Amino acid sequence: MKRDREHVGHKAETFTGGRAKNLARVALLIPARNEAYQIRRCLEAICTSIDSSFRIIALDDESTDDTWRVLNETKADVNQRLTLLRGATRPQGWRGKNWACAQLADHAGDAEILIFIDADTRLDAAAVVENIRSTMLARDIQLLSVLPRQEAHGLAALLVYLLPWSLMAHVPLFLGRWRRKALPIAIGQVLAFQRSAYQTLGGHAAVRSAIAEDLALARKVARMGMNAAFLDGADIASCTMYTSWSRAWRGFQKNWCYTVGHPLLSCLVWAWLTYAFTWLPMYGLAEACLGHVDLAVLSQWPALLWIGLCSKRYLQMPIWVFVTAPISVALGFVLACDSWIHNARNTTLWS
Repeated sequence: MKRDREHVGHKAETFTGGRAKNLARVALLIPARNEAYQIRRCLEAICTSIDSSFRIIALDDESTDDTWRVLNETKADVNQRLTLLRGATRPQGWRGKNWACAQLADHAGDAEILIFIDADTRLDAAAVVENIRSTMLARDIQLLSVLPRQEAHGLAALLVYLLPWSLMAHVPLFLGRWRRKALPIAIGQVLAFQRSAYQTLGGHAAVRSAIAEDLALARKVARMGMNAAFLDGADIASCTMYTSWSRAWRGFQKNWCYTVGHPLLSCLVWAWLTYAFTWLPMYGLAEACLGHVDLAVLSQWPALLWIGLCSKRYLQMPIWVFVTAPISVALGFVLACDSWIHNARNTTLWS
């Protein structure tokens, strides 16, 4: 396994790389709603590296497709130690994923570390658990967020790659230290908590109505003075969020306007990013083609190339992303506005 890169409490540190002296009990918790087409791949990837020191629990959150059948078939074919749950009816005031995660945590038994994993994520469970466990205990980290390698094809890539690209552009994952409260970030694809900290936070019940529950939990961790960490997990995990343009747009539409907190602030930030990374480089390129070279404006292209190279090196994104970045950023602004409108009208489509 390659050496992994970690960013702790918005200060970067390195994985300890070995097992904690006393192995903490771990539970891998997978909420699934209408995930029949991909939940098997997620569980197969996890179960192939299972050991006796951690549990795997999957919960069917009132799916209307064949998720429950696929879960049972996977258990029979892959690993009988897989625990399956059928979610209870969601109470009023709860978002679906938050309710599913709260139920999973309640069934985690005596686990000391809770790792929530999205159904579209595939990972080397042994490597992830060993590193998360040893690092959280050695560094006294209460929340550890892992960013898997993002996989996308076709037009969906314009949106899917925008998330890790924007993180690399503004939170350089390979650089030094960040103040704990300066920039609380988290990615819900793989989110680990020390059980005691999770209970102190109030668990998912504390953010039951939050649309972007990962960011809400990260901000709560920061406000309470706990230690948080952000890890580039491209070497040990991958995620295929969306397989088509329409799925990607509808998926991000649910919470894109909350990427920076308030929808208005998010739209303003994406407007500025569009000016900096779309208008300026494209304007400079057009002017250069007409014989009017403005080096200050054209300097945006080396910046885009640098972000692209760093994204390739640390997040294993395709290098061509730096060419399409101006288009993606402009789409990010449109998406933020569209997301705000649909959330204000309560017309977002929830899976």
